[in-house]
Amino acid sequence: MCFLVVAPSTFDNFVPVALTRSFQSNMTDTVHVDVLIGPTVTSKTTARARGNAATDPSRLFNLSLNEVDDRIMEFQEDELVKGALAKGIDLREYAREIEKELALVEHAHVDDYVAQDSDFSSLKTEIASCDSLLESMESLLAGFKTDLAKISGEIQSLQEQSLTLTIKLKNRTNSQNQLNTALEGLVVSPDLIKKICEGEVNEFYLQHLHDLNKKMTYVKSQRGSHIRALKDVGPELERLRLKASEKIRDFLTKKIDSLKAPNTNICIIQKNVLLKYKDLYRFLLERYGDAAFEVRSAYIVTVGSYFFASFEKYIKSMSNLQIVLADKLDLIGNDERGSKRCSCFFSPSGVGSTEQIKGLFGKAQLRDKTNVFSLGERIQVLTSVDSGIILAHVAEEQHLKFPFEAIFKSINRLLMDNCSSEFIFTSEFFSSIKKSKMAASGEPTLPTSSVFYEIFDPTLKYVQAFFKQYIDTSVDAVGVLICIRLNAQHLRAMQKRRIPCLDNFMNFINISLWPRFQGIIDMHIDSLRKAQLGKIRDAHPHFIMRRYAEFAVSILTLNEGFEDALLINSLNRLRGEVENLLTRMADDETTSKGKLTVYINNYDLIFTILSDNSVSSFDEEKAYFGGKLEAKIVEFVDEEMKPHISFLMEFVERAELENDVETLEIGRFESIALQFNNSWKAIITETNASILQGFPNFQNGARILHSALTQVLVVYKRFLQLWEKRFLGKSRKVHPIGLQAVVAEIQE
Repeated sequence: MCFLVVAPSTFDNFVPVALTRSFQSNMTDTVHVDVLIGPTVTSKTTARARGNAATDPSRLFNLSLNEVDDRIMEFQEDELVKGALAKGIDLREYAREIEKELALVEHAHVDDYVAQDSDFSSLKTEIASCDSLLESMESLLAGFKTDLAKISGEIQSLQEQSLTLTIKLKNRTNSQNQLNTALEGLVVSPDLIKKICEGEVNEFYLQHLHDLNKKMTYVKSQRGSHIRALKDVGPELERLRLKASEKIRDFLTKKIDSLKAPNTNICIIQKNVLLKYKDLYRFLLERYGDAAFEVRSAYIVTVGSYFFASFEKYIKSMSNLQIVLADKLDLIGNDERGSKRCSCFFSPSGVGSTEQIKGLFGKAQLRDKTNVFSLGERIQVLTSVDSGIILAHVAEEQHLKFPFEAIFKSINRLLMDNCSSEFIFTSEFFSSIKKSKMAASGEPTLPTSSVFYEIFDPTLKYVQAFFKQYIDTSVDAVGVLICIRLNAQHLRAMQKRRIPCLDNFMNFINISLWPRFQGIIDMHIDSLRKAQLGKIRDAHPHFIMRRYAEFAVSILTLNEGFEDALLINSLNRLRGEVENLLTRMADDETTSKGKLTVYINNYDLIFTILSDNSVSSFDEEKAYFGGKLEAKIVEFVDEEMKPHISFLMEFVERAELENDVETLEIGRFESIALQFNNSWKAIITETNASILQGFPNFQNGARILHSALTQVLVVYKRFLQLWEKRFLGKSRKVHPIGLQAVVAEIQE
């Protein structure tokens, strides 16, 4: 048995422990522990362990050896115990020293408190004084609280009284407003009666009419109410309504009749007179529908007749100024001698020119390039920035003539301006008050009325009939296509103005123009199929090819920016028929060179005319005819040079197939060289004369001649290369002409 004893006064947080260990049998080890619980413990873990031991006495004597070891380890980990044991100090002696030190500290604190006794006494006195002051303040605040409670009650009472007065005032104000409204709506002053019945209709009359309308609106809204005055004022208002409606109807009818005067500017009267009094019509529309209908009908008849007569007169004048550019004889495939050749290009001054001169073939040609097939200056009607409206009397005085597209543009522009002005006026003047308020607030509204269409329906039908009459008989495809583009411009202009009144009219014109254009294309194709070519007397391009080229340029120019597939398909159909015609022309020639000459001259003419234009819409067409031209030139050069250098070409081709040039006969080489030496100048001279004679276009002939002579040089160079290989280091009887000499002769 062993003991470890620690004095209880050694540390405040340390507890003496007595351990008794006994050994029992059956391999059981039991530890009996006597624990003296002190005031504190060394650590939280120790405190919890000892606390559990203190509350549970049964555990004090039934601890296992492991638990005892844990307790010992906990005490050994305490810093004070660990330090004392490390120094070898007797713990009981150390505890007594600590007790002495604590006693000294206690006495020092007591002496300090005794020395400051007077301060504590003063502090007590001050605390008592503060308590008395706080008591007085508490009583004062209690009084304030009582007073505030009384004031709060008084304020609440005043609020209730104020609310009551406010309600009474509001009720009285509402009653007063209702009474004022009733008086304003029911009382008809003698002055109002006099102004309505006897006053002149002017701007001041509108104000009195507005007052009358307000009273009528109020009386109508009070139907079913128990106001006795309604029975008295109702008949008076009815009489005033009828009188005002009668005066307004007569006034508006008189203003509308003034539009019938000769040389009247309707727009000025509409803007300065009718729109200023539009509220008069709205009063009729709401208060006397029959009178409003009479005014509406009078306006439709008067203005409709005015526009119809004006456009009828203008269109008849334009018919006298129109010049016909084409008739049924002016088709691509028709004989030029039987065609009525007349031209009028739309110059900046508008003067037409029909002066003719002798052309290349001895036939009547126009001074200007512009004709029924080419566009020329006719495109100015599309690109000009001015309105394009023709003044009939000025044109008649100056004896000007215009193609149909210029007249088409002038009539349409005049129609657009008048229709836009009339549509805006009718939408504003004949609209009801409800629709006007909806439009002002930005709310969607239904179409105003059919007033505009009733006015312009006869005029639009007349203009449509005039256009359709020309369109159905026209064979001027260029003019019809220009009208199609003009119609598209006009439609975009009206859309930009946000005025839809002519949409149906322009769609009808568009529907009429496109089928006619296709019909004219079909007529051109049919004329090509039936074309009587006759015997071609010279090598010049055929006039039909020039017509086709100019016509293609016109179509492609007018298609720039639109890329209409319908136009491209029509042009491809026409091109196919032109090529068929060209094949028929070539078949009339008996020789291959003659056939190729026909192809080249005509392809060159078409390609040259197309090449004068650099816009993108021409690229596909230029590539097509350029490829055709190059292919035919290659064939022609081969055919042209075959009689002159066939002996040289055949020898070179066979010699180049041999693996060893040494196997070739020297005599054959010398024979070929001698033959070329004797004939090369004649070959160049004859080739030059033949090509330049067969191709009237100098540039085209020079290009073909260059290709032919280049072929001679290439073949002869190949022959010289074979010659050098065969006669390398050997004697020769014949010396071939040098390549530079041939080149010099060609350049001369």
